[in-house]
Formats: sequence, structure tokens, C-alpha cells
Amino acid sequence: MARRNPSRRDALKLVGGIAAGAALGAVSPLRSALAAPAIGKDQVLTVSVWGGVSQDSVIANVQPEFVKQTGATIAYDIGGVGARYNKLLAQKDNPTIDVFFGGDENMVTGLKAGVLMPIQRKALPNAADVGSWAFGLKTGQTADTLGGVPVSVNAYVLAYNPDTVKDPITSYADMWKPEFAGKLAYAAPVHTSMPQLTIIAAEMSGGSATNIDPGFKKLADLRPAKLTVFWTDWAPLLKTGDVTLATEYLYYLETMKNDKYPIAYVYPKEKAIGSISHLGLVKGTKNEELAGAFMNIMLEPSVQKAVAVGTYQGPTNTKVQLSDAEKARCASAANVDQIRFFDPELLAASRAVWTERLNTEVVPQWRTR
Repeated sequence: MARRNPSRRDALKLVGGIAAGAALGAVSPLRSALAAPAIGKDQVLTVSVWGGVSQDSVIANVQPEFVKQTGATIAYDIGGVGARYNKLLAQKDNPTIDVFFGGDENMVTGLKAGVLMPIQRKALPNAADVGSWAFGLKTGQTADTLGGVPVSVNAYVLAYNPDTVKDPITSYADMWKPEFAGKLAYAAPVHTSMPQLTIIAAEMSGGSATNIDPGFKKLADLRPAKLTVFWTDWAPLLKTGDVTLATEYLYYLETMKNDKYPIAYVYPKEKAIGSISHLGLVKGTKNEELAGAFMNIMLEPSVQKAVAVGTYQGPTNTKVQLSDAEKARCASAANVDQIRFFDPELLAASRAVWTERLNTEVVPQWRTR
């Protein structure tokens, strides 16, 4: 539905283009031009994000429009999510960061620790177009606020070498097959998806998320060749034949395909593990308005499509139009029925205890077999 064009005086009150124009697939040039002097000239928004392709994607796809809309610039704090989160804790009373990239579990812990705060929905008009499946984060969510802004979706799947694995891989249960003993690359205890994998192992043995003991017993029978946190931990072993099966994020596997690794992957019949990247608002930021503008741009259909095509991280905005070939290379609304999203509240509450149990009860078994 078309909206009236704001006067210049009206535009100066807008947050990163909250209500100018009715563009469905692209950022409005009018909104950008009028909003530029409104909120951020000569100011700097500091964004905490993973390095490499994640930072590059923000620089290429978000930063130019952000500068146009606000007149501000972006500084980056890069690194693994654990190190970046610890910096938030260390700077709790005087934060230097404004926007934090992390998973939904990070949003839960950050909100409860008082280093993140809810975001006002009115600053995020594009959030109205985000798929309902992306709003699994309930902490900080009210009629007026969100605890975190879901900007992309990934799937954690089973990958294998199609040159050496001839029988179809269909289930997490395949990891326990004798032919993969000593040939499996598996998530380390500190991995983001390890609590979900533990729940799945428990369910395979008659347990559940609230009856987790069977999961630890089941996992102790695995025979991993390599424990991993990032795909480069095990990729060289794929080429040498020392690894033939692995658990990994789909978007990393697509990158491996580009690099000519012998790799294929499947969504297990029990469903892939869903992972949604969120933007969190740092409590104590002096740039809340700029942060809202940045977050809203991250949800623009044109930006989300560029990120999906360039990095294989699926869009959360339902107005993004992907070709069949593009859909096949990322998790998205097109295959969300094959993805399982776990309760981030449960994961956040369980991670510390479960990680300790994995390190003391399971990993020693892997080392002796």
C-alpha cells in the first residue's frame, strides 16, 4: 500500500527510513536521500561481527546504504562469537559496541546478563515481513519489542565425500555405522550446535531434552576422527580420505563446493538443526537510533538477497525472491520444513552443564577407542 511522501521536516525525524516510500524489494532512494542528515552525520556505529565473509558481506551489502540513510559510518569489532561476547561482559558498564551479531542463544544469555537490551519494533518496519518461524527467541519479545533481530538462517547438516561414500546418507544414525568409525568429523563440545546434537542423540536412545542421560551414553559410542569448531578444522582431512562424513553448516559446505572439495550433504530425516543469526542491541549504547537503522537495512529484501547469494546464509524476510538454483544453495523458507529449531532458552540454561559432561564423560571415551 502506498504511503504519502514525507516533507523534509518529517524526514528529519525518521529512523533510517522507517516510513518513506513503499519499495518492496529495494531500499527507497528518496528515503535514503532525505534521511541522511537526520541522525548520524559524523557519528560512528560500532558493529561486533564475525570476520571474513560475514564482515565482508556487511561492508559490501549494508554499509553503503547505511551511510546514505544516516550520514554515519561503521566501525567493526571482529572475532569469534565467544570472544566478542566476553568483551560485552567486560565492558558492561561502559560499552564501546552498539550492535552485536550472534545466535539466538547468545541473545538469551546477553539479555539475562544485562549486556543486551530489547529493540523497539517501531524502529524495524521490515520486521513485519520476517517469517514467523524465525521468531523462536521469546526473551525480550513483547508487542513492542524484540530481544534480537533474526537476519539469516542456516542449517546444520550431514556432509560426506560422494567419491567414497556410496550408500545413501539419510539419518544422524548413520554416524554410528562401522564404516565411519575413525572417519567422522564431529562438533567439539564447545560448538554452537553441540547441545542440539546431544538432544538428538538422547532422542535416538529413548531420552529427550529433559532426559538427556541417554544422549551422553549414545555419544560415547561414536568414533570421531576429528572434533571441529570451523570447517577448516576438517576440510584437509576430507581430501586425504581421513574423513568421509562430517556434521557442518550448509553455508560452509557450499563454500567448500566452490573450492572444489569432494563434498555433498543431506538434510537428515530427523531434520537439520536450524541456526538463526540475530542482531542484538547493546545495553548502554549511545547510538540506539543508528543501531535501529542498521538493523532495519539488514532486513531489506535487496540486502537479504545479496547476502543469500553471496554467502549462502538464508534470508528471513519472506519478500526475498530467490531462483530455484539460489534456493538450493541456502537454507530458506523454501526448505524450512526440513529444519528443526530448538528452544534457545533451554540451550542457554543447559550449555554449561552439558559441555562439562561431554568433556568429562564422553570425550575421554573417544580418546581411548
